[in-house]
Amino acid sequence: MARARMVEVDYYSFRQLLREATDRGGRIEKRETQRWQEYVKTHNINEVGATAIAKTRFEEPTPVIIELGGERDGLYIYSDLEEGCLRLVLQEG
Repeated sequence: MARARMVEVDYYSFRQLLREATDRGGRIEKRETQRWQEYVKTHNINEVGATAIAKTRFEEPTPVIIELGGERDGLYIYSDLEEGCLRLVLQEG
């Protein structure tokens, strides 16, 4: 069974990925309710747990989903103020 965990991602690499996703229409913001919920449900994402973990690291975490059709896809939670980023990844185990 796969388990999820949050891993640290290089903030500046993430910002580049976010720009790419924005340019290609693969950036999903939480305010895009239907698209967000479809992705979360399809990929069995524990959004509440991921957000709780991010709140222990960042004052004002911002969630975003990257969906470009590759291995970099998924839920990211970042903070521009603290220049940090976490990504939810699945582990086989």
